[in-house]
Amino acid sequence: MSTNADPVPTTSATSARSSQQTVQAFIRALEELDFDKALRLCAPDIRWVNAPFTTASNKDQFGKALRGMFKMVTRFEVQIREIYERENGVIHTDRIDIVEGSGLKMKIGVQGDFLVEDGLVTEWVDRFSWREAIGDIVKSLPAMIAFRLRK
Repeated sequence: MSTNADPVPTTSATSARSSQQTVQAFIRALEELDFDKALRLCAPDIRWVNAPFTTASNKDQFGKALRGMFKMVTRFEVQIREIYERENGVIHTDRIDIVEGSGLKMKIGVQGDFLVEDGLVTEWVDRFSWREAIGDIVKSLPAMIAFRLRK
């Protein structure tokens, strides 16, 4: 995870990490494609909205959705442009997500909000452009088809 923003320490009463540090650790685990590690940083009733795509309302659904989305991914990188705490403990991220694998190459701007309570991510809402995502998928189609044909 690359970031240009300085962390703003906000600590939970029961956590040794600030809410922002929890989000950064969660993102690092995703970059490592270590979903067990990422899920350990999530509350059992995590709510995930990956608008306009997948939504989950508990840790089991979230884990299945993550593993499904990342099934063919070999590289996930997050370039943080800005990260800060909004009111009520919500950590806002403005970032570029880079996703590669199976011929797919995506580089899309994402704005996300993470709610952290007691050191665990309880809600994660991401917003991004359909146009940008579909554009990258269309550009990747020849490489994706070639990958499938080699399998």
